[in-house]
Amino acid sequence: MSLYRRANSPYWWIRFQLDGREVRASSGTEDREQAEELERHARDSVWRQVKFGEKPPYSWSDARKRWLHETRKRTKAKDEAILSWLDQHLKRRTVQDITRPVVEHLRALKAEETSKSTADRYMALLRALLRKCVNDWQVLASAPKVSMYRQRAPEARWLTEPEFERLCEKLPEHLALAARFAVITGLRMRSMTALTWDRVDMKNRRLWIPGEQMKTGIPHGIPLSRKAIRLLRKLKKLNPEGAWVFQWNGKPIDDCNTHAFQEAVKAANLAPLRWHDLRHTFASWAVQNGVTLPELMQLGGWKSYSMVQKYAHLAPEHLAAAAEKASGGWHKNRHTRK
Repeated sequence: MSLYRRANSPYWWIRFQLDGREVRASSGTEDREQAEELERHARDSVWRQVKFGEKPPYSWSDARKRWLHETRKRTKAKDEAILSWLDQHLKRRTVQDITRPVVEHLRALKAEETSKSTADRYMALLRALLRKCVNDWQVLASAPKVSMYRQRAPEARWLTEPEFERLCEKLPEHLALAARFAVITGLRMRSMTALTWDRVDMKNRRLWIPGEQMKTGIPHGIPLSRKAIRLLRKLKKLNPEGAWVFQWNGKPIDDCNTHAFQEAVKAANLAPLRWHDLRHTFASWAVQNGVTLPELMQLGGWKSYSMVQKYAHLAPEHLAAAAEKASGGWHKNRHTRK
């Protein structure tokens, strides 16, 4: 008999063998008819696994937990937020249930709730997890195609010097100093706000950021210009006590893109503007002042050369000589060919 009871369980249990493979599992129900139905599904599933090589069911919840356990990404908290949203729709499913129509429904739903670019970020994580199920964990035979909206990235926003000065005039002193430091060093906001005085060498004019405080995960050292040193002295005078370079009311600043910053942006008539645009401003000014793209990549801590190429159009002068050679060569060949 394939259905049986256990003394310590109120549920019917399933037990059968197929091609030498034994299956034992609780049906999770006290109703015999429901248990018989579940047994028929279990037999069919095992038969398809044996005959066609299908993978046994693997729950979304198990895949989610495994992803978070194994991932070493610095964006783990963001992954948790995305997976929590996906849980609302996939919690009771297996990864085998996540077909392309299911994915398309989730993508459209998220785009309607927020935006297409946000939907792309959510779907990118879902795609990565499903590929992990196929390639690494081998609990899924194949992953469904996950389409993307692929919104065109907007051009990097940067400020001219008059615009930046207008912004600083509207900012409170502690944020104005932070903004000036951002456009001089190019540090990302989180790396900057986590900076402590023990990582600043005023004498040798340098500072360094540990890898865990960098988006790339790679430790980053920055040479300090004379302007940067002057700003650091003002910051020390503003907050003589405390371990953090950037403070407000004796406490470290956690976020610069605050209500006070956005109010200053509006007052300076510069909206829309994010704090991160100050990093674009740093890069844009650097290139226009003659800094090469490889130098910019090292100064700003970008991980690859391709990430700084978007600033190349701001200083096309380095191609002027090549343009002259190209046009000169064409002109010469045109008049000497026989």
